Amino acid sequence: MRIEKTVLVRHVLTEDYREKLLKKISTEKERLNTEMGQLRFQYQKQLKEQSGRNKSAIDSKYNTEINKRGQRIESLNFRESKVKTLPTGSLVTGEKVQRYTDVQVGDRWSEHRLEDEIIIEDDIVREIRSKGEDEDDSVRH
Repeated sequence: MRIEKTVLVRHVLTEDYREKLLKKISTEKERLNTEMGQLRFQYQKQLKEQSGRNKSAIDSKYNTEINKRGQRIESLNFRESKVKTLPTGSLVTGEKVQRYTDVQVGDRWSEHRLEDEIIIEDDIVREIRSKGEDEDDSVRH
């Protein structure tokens, strides 16, 4: 039987990766600011077109969307400050990917429950770790 497992991808923070992260954060913040501007414009336009009784529904709709983006920008600002202050060599959690593993009758289930982690440095896989829930030691592949 084949089962799906989640693998955590972590990056070693180098100066190049730090710049890449900061650029990605900056781009995302610019996109969100643009969306907020567009929402404000659409809000003003709809207010002019609608009668007074629909004003509260319009307010609620647009303020909710604008606030979501504002909160996301605050979150990105916090992340940006963390990336700037983390020491070089720190592990930064990237994404999660899925992998498949085969389970056979007679296998030890505890081995299939190991959490896998891939360590990337400068876009090169440096290490693959498997760690059990109760174990502190990492197993290298």
